[in-house]
Amino acid sequence: MLDDRLIGTQFTLTSADNTGTVRLYGIDYHYELLLPAPAGTTVTVVRVSPLKLSVLPATDLLDY
Repeated sequence: MLDDRLIGTQFTLTSADNTGTVRLYGIDYHYELLLPAPAGTTVTVVRVSPLKLSVLPATDLLDY
């Protein structure tokens, strides 16, 4: 899928809602927050589907 390149992309939440939209590389995407996080949290795209980006707070990801 073309948008798999978005996995690992980070952005900052502008609201604490579980869903929203974000503009990445000039394209608007719908996202779903998989764990609750307050506005201002940096999140990372962990999954891409034709309907949405699934994101997690960047602090909840483990680097090996």
